[in-house]
Amino acid sequence: MYRTILVPFDGSALSALAIPAAVALAERAQAAVHLVAVHDPSAYIPFVAGEVAVPVYDAAVEREHRDVMRAALDAHGAAVQQAGIACTTTLLEGLVADTLAAHAAALEADLVVLTTHGRGGFQRARLGSVTTSLLTRLTAPALVLRVGESLDAPTLHDGPVVCALDATPLAETVLPHAQQLAAVLGARLHLVAVSVPHATPMAPFGAESLLADEVALASEEAGRRAYLAERLQTLPTGTTVNARTDMSASAALLDEAAQVDASVVAMATHGRSAIARLLLGSTTDEVVRHASLPVLVVRGGDDPQH
Repeated sequence: MYRTILVPFDGSALSALAIPAAVALAERAQAAVHLVAVHDPSAYIPFVAGEVAVPVYDAAVEREHRDVMRAALDAHGAAVQQAGIACTTTLLEGLVADTLAAHAAALEADLVVLTTHGRGGFQRARLGSVTTSLLTRLTAPALVLRVGESLDAPTLHDGPVVCALDATPLAETVLPHAQQLAAVLGARLHLVAVSVPHATPMAPFGAESLLADEVALASEEAGRRAYLAERLQTLPTGTTVNARTDMSASAALLDEAAQVDASVVAMATHGRSAIARLLLGSTTDEVVRHASLPVLVVRGGDDPQH
């Protein structure tokens, strides 16, 4: 059961939308909520235009931003305490993603709850990029809430926790975390494995002409069904399974979640360093950016397919 739920806060209405979900989970698990903000002084250093842009440090402006964030953090912390949940607030200083990840590890947080707009391309700037960077650094599982343009965050309920598996050790690292969240929500697990058709060249028509390799697909589908049946034997009573075939694993997962009225989609992703940290796995990234329900992300190994 959760003891410590951490919520990153950046002073915005968007990041504050993670607080109600964290409070709801804390109530069920009798956990404490930790609201954490990171003040990065370099973010408030303007550049004076000229032949060469020159950074100008203004201590008063930097101090004002710090005070505003501290006040907002304390106000939200007080509201959580008034709801009867133990809550602490912490204002740190440094690079946002690195500092938050280090604090979550030091705190031994059981779960991190955060929001994102879930945008792609250049729209990932600011909070989107921070969220992605944080997810590749966290050692704790993260519950990501994608918020719409009207600032409507998904809510938690007792629908199934859809758990994405593909018969790899990486994907299975999500299972204990999905079970824990399902227990808190009073929900069941629903395991899903997606087979994606493999393309094979049509030699008479050139390399550009491709067809699905039906033999390979049939073998993979059978393997997925057998794997799910085997995993089912080790999981709580009431757990259900389904094997699907789709050209898009992420689309199949989200469609499955909609069909079973899921509360959460849970999946593992690789944890990398340096430049590779800029990306989550392709499937996880797609699910986070398009899901209308919370996504539980667990950082695993380096498999590039997740």
